[in-house]
Parts: sequence; structure tokens; C-alpha cells
Amino acid sequence: AGAADADSYASVADAKAHWDATGFAYVDYTDTQIEQALRRAARWIDGRFRSRFPGERTNGRTQALEWPRSSVKDADGNDVASDAIPREIRDATAEAARRELAGITLSPDVTLAETIKRERVGPLETEYAGASSVDANRPTITVVEDILSALFPAGGATKFVMRA
Repeated sequence: AGAADADSYASVADAKAHWDATGFAYVDYTDTQIEQALRRAARWIDGRFRSRFPGERTNGRTQALEWPRSSVKDADGNDVASDAIPREIRDATAEAARRELAGITLSPDVTLAETIKRERVGPLETEYAGASSVDANRPTITVVEDILSALFPAGGATKFVMRA
């Protein structure tokens, strides 16, 4: 874990076990297709959640992916091992890969363009949205957010300990 050449958080076997448990039929996909989708999912998870991940990379910049991380406590205050990929990260990777396999591009190429803000022709007036953003074109996968929430401090709040 934490290797310089790592490119996925989940193996094909990890993904299949998660999908078996959640009822996703993957028989139409080869192991190569699944592996490629898992790689794309890991890149998307790192890009989408990097700023929210607690702690720091266990091996600093020498590791290719954001996990494993050290100095991490989960949402309940439990220590997260600094030498392994948490189950939540593996499951979230499988869920994101599932969308990739279904044809939902997690990180689509986007050309941003300014659009007309307001146009008036006689008594008719139309207002358009401004320039779109890259994030507006990326999917939000709520099941991934829900799975990963176990690794994020609750509400970002600090917990205080009172001594009697």
C-alpha cells in the first residue's frame, strides 16, 4: 500500500465481492474492462475528494494515490490504519467503477464557453446561464459520498473532551 506505481484502490476481486453484495451484475464485463474502470474510478475519487481526506499521505509525494494516509480518525473517532486502504475507499472505488462501466464518464472532457447572459428582442427577454464550470459537468454519485462520509470528520467540528 502506498506504492509509487499504484493505480487503483480496489482489485477486480474486491469490486466483484462488493458488487455481489449489492446486486450489480457484472458478467457482461471482462476483468480487463473492470480493471480499467477501477483505475479511472481511483483517479476520480482522488481528484474529487482529495481536499476532504483527513490526515496526510503515509509515504508523502512518493505514493501515487491519496491512500493510505496517516493521522486519520474516522467519523466516530476511531484510528484508521496508516498502512492499508480502508474498506470505504475500496467500496467507493467499486461504486464509481460501476458507473464508468455503465457509460457514465466520471471525468468528461469539457469545453467551457461563455454564453449570452441576457438577450432582448422586442418585448421578449431571455436569460441564459453564464460559463459552465468543470465541476458542473462531473457527476455527483451520492452512494460514493455516503460511503466515504465514514472517513470524514462529522461536520468538520472539533470534539472537546471534558474532564470531571
